[in-house]
Amino acid sequence: MPEENKDEILTINQTAELLKVSSWTVYELVSAERQPGKIFAKKVGRSWRIMRKEVDNFLSEEHPGFDQLTLNQTNSVKKSG
Repeated sequence: MPEENKDEILTINQTAELLKVSSWTVYELVSAERQPGKIFAKKVGRSWRIMRKEVDNFLSEEHPGFDQLTLNQTNSVKKSG
């Protein structure tokens, strides 16, 4: 990946699109503190902003609960729909 993309700032929706998950999944994954299994992000006003390099860091980690998180959200959408 070109170095300039690592400095790109993403919104929740852009991050969701990049990860191919719902925006609700990204809301569950972001954290204002650096934690394993979370995507480090900053709150700007009422919105989250995420550096592309933080998404890359998240993707390079092991996430045993990630599949379960997306499965639970998929099931809850099916039940309510």
